[in-house]
Amino acid sequence: MDEGDERAIQEFNELQDKVIMQAEMFQRTQQQERMLGIQRQRCVLTKQELQSMPDSTTMYKSIGRAYFCSPKGEVLKELDEKAASIEADAKSLREQRDAIEKKMKDTEVQLRELIGQSPALVRRLGAVKI
Repeated sequence: MDEGDERAIQEFNELQDKVIMQAEMFQRTQQQERMLGIQRQRCVLTKQELQSMPDSTTMYKSIGRAYFCSPKGEVLKELDEKAASIEADAKSLREQRDAIEKKMKDTEVQLRELIGQSPALVRRLGAVKI
């Protein structure tokens, strides 16, 4: 093999590693999005349950390992703030996931172009057509 073929194989290996790394980041981001969705849903359902209770109901909020009495309005307000914060984080993760997906597609296009330009690489990968 000549130097150009070796360079093409090395570039292929680098692009392949890049695609694998991007796929792992994509999956990690999706998992984080799912977890935020679960947390947001928990906030919404808790708020719905608490709203149906009378205003005179004694409510507690946890701070660390301790529980403290808290007015119903304050607990509902904190749940709203937490849900809004989670939604902002989820939006950021969606943007991050979209950027990763775009990078993955670009890298895959680069891989296809490289394979199309290097017959030695095609032979090395075991393809039938040259």
